[in-house]
Amino acid sequence: MSPEVFKDFIIGCCFILAEVLIFQHLSFFGSTPDPLLIYVLWLAIKYDRVQLVIFAAILGFLQDALFDYWGLNMFAKTLMCFSFFNFVNQNKEGRLLIWQIFLVLFAASIFHNLIFLGLSSFVEAYTSGFIPIIFTLGNSLYTALLGSMLFIFKGN
Repeated sequence: MSPEVFKDFIIGCCFILAEVLIFQHLSFFGSTPDPLLIYVLWLAIKYDRVQLVIFAAILGFLQDALFDYWGLNMFAKTLMCFSFFNFVNQNKEGRLLIWQIFLVLFAASIFHNLIFLGLSSFVEAYTSGFIPIIFTLGNSLYTALLGSMLFIFKGN
């Protein structure tokens, strides 16, 4: 494993820890952001599709282990990365505006949350814990707002 890949993996683990330690306590109307989703979409600029899907699977599995979802986030993030890779990779050279960043993050988060809800209802293990509208729209809006703020603070 190269030092760059190891560094990106450690940063992904920090995003997971930030979600566990900080963002779970900053919920609005029961919705919480998914900072790992933002980070995994950012990794689409650096890596090819296979490496990105492997990153998403490993980091999603670690996230599942901490939240006791065991495979739901892993599959949802992997499928989301596989689906959104071409769009993110094609637009990595052009400067996107803040509202475009917001819409991409919102669409990716909606896609991720719908996959997650579909899987959880299929498995029937977590259906009682989520209100679908708040989970899908609230979490997606919160994630898109967080990603947009990170984009603003990142600068050039």
